[in-house]
Amino acid sequence: MVKKFSTEFKQQSVDYALSNAHLSLADIANHLGIGQSTLDRWVRQINPGKTSKRELTAEQQKIIALEKENKELKMANEILKKAHVYFINHPSR
Repeated sequence: MVKKFSTEFKQQSVDYALSNAHLSLADIANHLGIGQSTLDRWVRQINPGKTSKRELTAEQQKIIALEKENKELKMANEILKKAHVYFINHPSR
């Protein structure tokens, strides 16, 4: 069953989403009781040329960069652990 939402509700939802850039689109959609893809579509429909991707603050950008770096370092660490085991079990030939 497809829910019908009023134009006013859609506009208010989009305004709320765009004015609360510190929250994820998923959190906002959950709070409003709608799907994330629905809210994303409304943002694109009501604001042609804009996306639901909101500007990130400097702190948010830094956190994303640090999380990416952390993930890469963990992967490198896992590779080194596996390589260490290989070299212990297969001494120089």
